[in-house]
Amino acid sequence: MANTLFKGDLAEVSFGKETGLRANGYTGQTNWSHLSTTGNESTLTFGDNNYWVSGGNILLPDNLLVGCTLKIEGGDAYSADHFTNTKRTYYITGVDTTNARITVQPAMLTAINTASKTGDNVVIDFFKAPTFEGTMTDAAQQAKTDQFIGLLNEFAIPEPQIDVRKQHIVGLGRDVNVITSGRETMSGGNIQLNAHTMRWIKYALGGHTARSQGEFAFSSVAGTAVGGLPLNIKTGTPTTGLFAVQVYGTDTTDDSISAVNTSTLAMTNNGETGNMLLGGRAATDTGTDITLDSNIATLFENAGATGGVFKVLSSAGAVLYGSYGSISSAVMGSCADIDSGALARAQTDNKAVYVLAAVESDISTGDIRVSVGATNAAKFTAGSTYVQIIDKDKFTIPGQDEAVTSRQIHKHELRRVIGIGSTNGGDAGYIYVEEPFMFDHTATSCGVERLQYGSNSNRGSAHIDSTSKELQFGVTHTYFGHDVLPSFTIEQSFRQKDVEADSKQLLRLYSGCKATSATVSADTEGEVKLEVAYEASRHYTETTNTITPHRMFDNTANTSTNRKISGIAIDGEKPFLFQDVNVNVFGRPVLRGTEFSLQVANSTEARWFIRGYEGTTSDNDQVQHGGTQMPLEITEGQREYTFTMRAMVEDDRMWEELRTRRHHRNTNDITITMTKVGSNATRETATITLEDYTIMKADHQVPSDKGPVFAEIELVVRHMKVTENSPYYIM
Repeated sequence: MANTLFKGDLAEVSFGKETGLRANGYTGQTNWSHLSTTGNESTLTFGDNNYWVSGGNILLPDNLLVGCTLKIEGGDAYSADHFTNTKRTYYITGVDTTNARITVQPAMLTAINTASKTGDNVVIDFFKAPTFEGTMTDAAQQAKTDQFIGLLNEFAIPEPQIDVRKQHIVGLGRDVNVITSGRETMSGGNIQLNAHTMRWIKYALGGHTARSQGEFAFSSVAGTAVGGLPLNIKTGTPTTGLFAVQVYGTDTTDDSISAVNTSTLAMTNNGETGNMLLGGRAATDTGTDITLDSNIATLFENAGATGGVFKVLSSAGAVLYGSYGSISSAVMGSCADIDSGALARAQTDNKAVYVLAAVESDISTGDIRVSVGATNAAKFTAGSTYVQIIDKDKFTIPGQDEAVTSRQIHKHELRRVIGIGSTNGGDAGYIYVEEPFMFDHTATSCGVERLQYGSNSNRGSAHIDSTSKELQFGVTHTYFGHDVLPSFTIEQSFRQKDVEADSKQLLRLYSGCKATSATVSADTEGEVKLEVAYEASRHYTETTNTITPHRMFDNTANTSTNRKISGIAIDGEKPFLFQDVNVNVFGRPVLRGTEFSLQVANSTEARWFIRGYEGTTSDNDQVQHGGTQMPLEITEGQREYTFTMRAMVEDDRMWEELRTRRHHRNTNDITITMTKVGSNATRETATITLEDYTIMKADHQVPSDKGPVFAEIELVVRHMKVTENSPYYIM
């Protein structure tokens, strides 16, 4: 019968980022300790003071971290296991969610029941470690695999293939005498979709920066800020502070605000409405100083005394960021533009200048937390707010432009907040983010803003207008080739019945996934296509019927706000279409092109290592044999780009390119520009740029049907960059 079968209409797929975890030791608190050792396995126990433990439960499904690596860093009482000095790395072989325990191999050297102290930190690497779900319970377990994969045409799981070893024994006949099961290979994963965003290009290239327009105050009634005030406005009632507001998108300014009350969300004497930048009132200034009419400490909660970032609006109401190098009373010194014109605007009398919240300690590549101070950290809500880092420093992306400055982009990053530190956790003032940071950030060079989604564009929420399709407060994402690819986890479930958690369900999580290749293509048939091939390093099977699967439109992207969070905003789910794509090659538009295809190949390779498993095994284990038969990691190899197109021949330019072997370096970049359908100029867009390329093939065959001559062109490309303007904070 139909209701006893797994059917495609009841299958669900989603994905999520991999983040890793951190547990801080704290003198006087039992945040974690070495509980026991049996043979070559040790068990650690964790307390509720950790941001990823609640009610005595780890906020991840049982055994989901099996196969991940764990280190002790900054050892105090656990100096015998301190990675920096001993280089000891542990492999997780078991996770007891109910009792908040993690089992590792090999055995730890520090004695059992040793209380961890300040400086004893447990760090679990991000690879194969899905982001935890803060609302999870022991009875209804989940990982944060809540992201929409896309408008899928075809989808293939990287099903494991077991290397079965067959042995013929001399003297025992011709048949196989011994069969043993060896390592598991998980390749063959494939995603084919109509591209409503270019988010999967991030996972194929690795590099990513993101910048929104930040947070704003919003008032539907003059004098009132509805929903909340920007993060760094001083808590309390600064009665002596002089504020100003400028309405977003205009030069309309009100400089008569004498107080801001963060309890009642009132702005005294404010006569403006709509989205507006709220900040200190600027006095006329010159040089590299910015002077406000009130002391900065009176207006803002946490400004960096020795450096940070400020924000203003241009005369057209556009967002401009700048930097400062010092603060003294009401003066910011050593100021400079991040965006052209920011400094001059901040020196204009009576304009609003907002100082971003300071980062209190440097951020290193791979970190998963930011120190913003205890007061500001408490203003974030785990799971539903985002943190944006605006950085004045730049990063040089791969490219062949002769001028290095043309390849430099600011190290702006955007992350979802998943945890808030606490005093008892030994991490007061920290916020924890989903997905490790890609860049180093010097505290004196950057500042942070808080972002959140709403059902409309209030307070600067990214939003698509349902009538004009205008993208309001869009986010600019840039993807580029980087040395490391981000990993992700795929969740896939089959059910027999249309219920949230079917007792007969087959739910699997494939973690440590990396993109082996990605292809963007278009023809005159309709949508722009995006295909991603990927492989995994671990599969996990739900065996206890305690995991609630993500059903995208039932329990995940089930409201307009949640759809934005998951990456399928209402009116943003439409794909890019062929008739809205413009292609430029050899410095000229291709007017008679009928199809193109762009591919990036990463030469990834799964790797296994000699490591035994000393634990006990059961058929109910979600990950068999402690994951030792699965790849420990996937490493990237050489990256290659190819671009092919088919075009009706109008002249001899393509043949001349081949005949003369022209190498286009620093000139005539290939650009592929895509724009969503809509009536407003500000819409979702994506631009692919290919630079440093040469033609390899240009077939001009005589058509046997006597029709037009078509050329089949193939180019070899060295570098690729994608810039996308979208309604999504994360990709």
